[in-house]
Amino acid sequence: MTAESANHNYRWYVLGILTLAQTCHGIDRAVIGLVLKPLGAEFNLSGEQLGLLAGLGYGLPFAIAAIPFGYAVDKFNRKTLMTLALTAWSAATAVCGAAAGFWSLLAGRASVGVAEAGGSPTGMSLLSDYFGTDKRSTAIGIWYLSSGIGFALAFFIGGWIVEHYGWRWTFVAAGIPGLLLAPLLFLTVREPVRGQQDEAPVQNDSSVWERLKQLFAIPGMAFAIGAITCIATAIYGMSTWLATFLIDSHSFSISKAGLTVAIAYGILGSVGGLAVGWGMDKINASRGGFNPAFSALLSSSIPMLTAIAGLLAVAASEPAVAVGFVMAAGFFSASYNGPVYAVIVTIAGPQLRGLAVSAVQMSANLIGVGFGAWLIGKVSDIVGGQDGVAWGIGVAMLFCIAGSIFLFLASLQIKKSNPVRS
Repeated sequence: MTAESANHNYRWYVLGILTLAQTCHGIDRAVIGLVLKPLGAEFNLSGEQLGLLAGLGYGLPFAIAAIPFGYAVDKFNRKTLMTLALTAWSAATAVCGAAAGFWSLLAGRASVGVAEAGGSPTGMSLLSDYFGTDKRSTAIGIWYLSSGIGFALAFFIGGWIVEHYGWRWTFVAAGIPGLLLAPLLFLTVREPVRGQQDEAPVQNDSSVWERLKQLFAIPGMAFAIGAITCIATAIYGMSTWLATFLIDSHSFSISKAGLTVAIAYGILGSVGGLAVGWGMDKINASRGGFNPAFSALLSSSIPMLTAIAGLLAVAASEPAVAVGFVMAAGFFSASYNGPVYAVIVTIAGPQLRGLAVSAVQMSANLIGVGFGAWLIGKVSDIVGGQDGVAWGIGVAMLFCIAGSIFLFLASLQIKKSNPVRS
């Protein structure tokens, strides 16, 4: 085997390890959505309190830690940062199983949020130095399979654990895989040369505030970040409350609801994310190479389709019809990740890549994750009854429509700044 062939194979191994790490990220973030019902019953919590645990209690600490992590990713050894973050969020998730009430569980979720802020910018920065623009959407699409796989494992296996052993052991089980994976990641993943897949030279001398100004001066960047933030508000909110919706509105058992959500957002979400990421690379290749403006334009249709499917799911009176549209929403839910993040890391360049992903994650988690889960819980409290959560999800879907509009505007800005690549 030649050195070139060995390096080619090794990058796929790295992608596999980073995907497993991000799968642990997905499990530990998503597991709270499965146990909202038993948590509410044991601690006598309102929908708004449950929304805070699932959303702002995680999203605000995540957002606070995101920019410092992004700055660190662009300056320090990323393999070490990823190992430390993976260990910390996995341990914090396991400790949530010992919570004595709302405030101790909130502290545990906040710890998970702080540590997980390092996952996405570190992983995406590493991948961008292993994969060039010709394979970047595919690689990120595969990496984002982790979100669906983690969600599926959390809801499928977690549903069984909740029914047989209770919600506390569900948290413990969720934290174990990351603790086992962290040593393997540290020992076998090599730190790549920063910027080796890009033509632009890498310079990291400016301050974080100067770099933020440079980042948001890039045409299309603000709209792209706004789009992901809006989409996250809808999708994270819906996925967090979906099991509760199926239990309340259609009398599903917790294990049946968990299995349904696992298939929709886990399996079908993964298939959709992989297919669209691969398809975007193929389409761009047929047009002469990766085109950020064109990719953003095509991606703008995905959140619109998600919103339509989500609204039809919560409006359906028959369980079978509702499940069918839930499956459709799940398929589209992660499909935007590969192409939109490929747009962001490409237009940001190697100098600002870690900061760009951290800025996205800060906004998406503070506003999207933090606000989305809380919004649905609040609307549920206001409406009341068995359809309160359904109304909350319906309101959240409006943010997917806003995300679609923002992606269209991002495409226009990018095209205007580089008309040759129209």
